[in-house]
Amino acid sequence: MRSLKKHFFKNASRILLGAFFLGTSCKDEQKPDPAPEKQKPAEAAALAPALAPRDTPKPPEKKPEATKSNGIRFMSYNIENYLTMTRYKKGGVKELTSKDPEEIKALVEIIVSEKPDILGICEIGTPEDLKDLQTRLKNAGLDLPHTVHAGGSDTTRRLAILSAHPITANNSRDHLPFQIDGRERLMGRGILDATIELPNGPTHFIGLHLKSKRETEDFDQAEIRLHEARLARAHCDAILAKDANARIVLYGDMNDTRKTPPLAALMGKYQSKDYIGDVFAKDSRGDLWTHFWSYQQQYSRFDWVLVSRAVYPEVSKEHSYIADPANWNDASDHRAVVVTFGE
Repeated sequence: MRSLKKHFFKNASRILLGAFFLGTSCKDEQKPDPAPEKQKPAEAAALAPALAPRDTPKPPEKKPEATKSNGIRFMSYNIENYLTMTRYKKGGVKELTSKDPEEIKALVEIIVSEKPDILGICEIGTPEDLKDLQTRLKNAGLDLPHTVHAGGSDTTRRLAILSAHPITANNSRDHLPFQIDGRERLMGRGILDATIELPNGPTHFIGLHLKSKRETEDFDQAEIRLHEARLARAHCDAILAKDANARIVLYGDMNDTRKTPPLAALMGKYQSKDYIGDVFAKDSRGDLWTHFWSYQQQYSRFDWVLVSRAVYPEVSKEHSYIADPANWNDASDHRAVVVTFGE
């Protein structure tokens, strides 16, 4: 035993050195963790909410819109504050300014690349802001000469629609009161209702931008949104009461997700004659989110295009999708929904 100890201490440095290399070789033989791009689609989808904008996977080369289409292309898009407002600049300084020129450039590029015949937008500012966007689009090759500018009690963020087809009627509403606990409030962004002549008949394009999830001091934001949705649904019901086969495209930023009271109110009873159904557009990867909240790194489906029964058979599923260009987040915190009719 004594000789064994003597042998050990005499050769301790060699033994320890051999153990080090043995341990190192074992680590080298361990399989590395799979790279993100090697993960299964389901796993990648589960991780999507944790991705920062710059980590958003690029869409595949072949996009749905690459295929030729002879239908009417409609695009619903929250263009994120295309208006003059107080914004934070570098260093935390506040400044009254318009939308960043680089954001506008990306926005115009995205819209023009999708070539919509009709463009419904949220968060435009004044009529002058709308004219500015219209001019930029035309200079880039997309002429949408017919417009409607609308809104409600919110004088900052408005609604608008631009169309290559004639707008034959404007039944937009800007004064829409409702009550919560006996107190009156007005619908913030109102209801845009523009009738546009399509090949299969005049069609109501009804634009909405329901109350955001930002809390208010006097009312519950979720309750406000529900009341606004009910007002919009009542507007649609009045149209359908006059004509059961009325053609309605109800779209916009609803600031809420599937199976919530506001969406249920807008759609109506499933399979009823007055049901206004979802076109269920997806992006090139099969995802449905349309809004990214960077502060919470949260992806949500806030932007919807719903259609009445008379219009639903004309929806081309092949040419309807959520646009997901690589530069989507350079233009807005929302992605556009594109729906093609009449295929």
